Amino acid sequence: MLIKIKSKIIIKVLIIFWFLFFIFWFFFLKSNPEIIEKDIVTDSKQIVLVEKLKLKSFEEKIILRGFTQASRTVVLKSQVEGKISVINYKKGFGVKAGDRIVLIDPEDKIAKTKEMEALLEQRKKEYEVAEKLFKNGFRSEVKLSESRTNFERSLALFEKSQVDLNNTKVIIPFDSFLEESYVELGDYLKKGDEIVKIVDLNPIYLEASASEKEVIKLRNGQSGFAVLGNGIKLNGLINYISSSANKTTRDFIVQFEIPNPTLKILSGISGEIFFLLKPISAYFIPPSVITLNGSGDIGIKIVMDRKVKFKKIKILSDTGKGYWIKKIIEDNDDLDLIVRGQEFVLDGETVDIKYSK
Repeated sequence: MLIKIKSKIIIKVLIIFWFLFFIFWFFFLKSNPEIIEKDIVTDSKQIVLVEKLKLKSFEEKIILRGFTQASRTVVLKSQVEGKISVINYKKGFGVKAGDRIVLIDPEDKIAKTKEMEALLEQRKKEYEVAEKLFKNGFRSEVKLSESRTNFERSLALFEKSQVDLNNTKVIIPFDSFLEESYVELGDYLKKGDEIVKIVDLNPIYLEASASEKEVIKLRNGQSGFAVLGNGIKLNGLINYISSSANKTTRDFIVQFEIPNPTLKILSGISGEIFFLLKPISAYFIPPSVITLNGSGDIGIKIVMDRKVKFKKIKILSDTGKGYWIKKIIEDNDDLDLIVRGQEFVLDGETVDIKYSK
C-alpha cells in the first residue's frame, strides 16, 4: 500500500515538473525570438572550400578535320579520230607542262592538210583574178562575192586541217601527276575518248567541314597550320569557304591550301587544321566544379560577400583536363570559386568559406 502511494506521488511530481518546464520554455522563447533565429542560422550555416579564380589569357583555336585532295583533276580526251602510234608516259609518275605523252597517227591528217593547202591556193588565185576582172568591168559584183566566199571557206578548211593535225599530239597542260591511263599502244580512238587522268598536287587542298559557329570566325586568306595523319605539320591558308551550308549536315566547306612542291603529300590523307584566334581573357576550371541550377542551366557557384551566387557559364574550350570559360563578371577579375560543397548550398545562402591551399 505504501509503495503504491509513493508511486503516485512520483508521477504527480514528474507531471508538475514537465508542465512548469513547458510553460517556462514557451513564454521565455516567445519573448526572445532572436535567440531562436540566431540558433537556427548558426546551425544551418555551411562551410565551403573555395579557390581564388584568376583571369588568364586564352588563345581560342578552331580545329577542323578533313582529307587532302588534288587542287585540279583533269581527264584528257582525244580531239581527233585515229590510231595511237606513240605512248610516252608511265602511270604513277609526274609529268611537266608541255610534255607530249601520246601521238595519234597523223598520216591522214598530213594528207588532209596538204589537200586543203592546195585548194586554198587555187581559191586564192581565182579570187585574185575575179577581183581584177571586176575592177576592169568584166566581172559582176555577185561573181566577185562568190569567189571571195569560196576563198574564205577554203581558208577555214585549211586552218581546221592544221588544228586536227596539231591535235594528234596529246600535250600535258600543267605540271601534274599522271593518275590513270585508259589507252594502250595501237588503240583506235574516237573523238571524245578518254586517254589519261592527271591531278595537280601543288598546291594541295585539305578540305574540311565547319559548323555555323565556327565558320563566322573564319575568312578567306586566313592563315593556319595543318597536322596530317602521318604526323607532318604544314602551314597554309584558307582559299575557299562555301557560301551555303550542306542541307543535311548544316556544315560549310572550308578549303585549306598547302604548298606541295615535292608532291610528297598525296590526295586522300586525313588531317586536322588549326586556326589560332585573337587571345581573350578567360578562366580555367576543373570539371568537378560545374553544376546545374533549378532551370537546368550549366554554371558554377561562387561566393560574394559571404553569399553563394550561381553564375551561368559559356564554355570556350574543353581540354580534357578542364574547361576554359568566358569571363563571368565584367567588373570583377578574381572570383572565389566553390570547389567543394557546392552541391550542398543554395543560391543566395550565407556561408563560411575556407580557402584551399
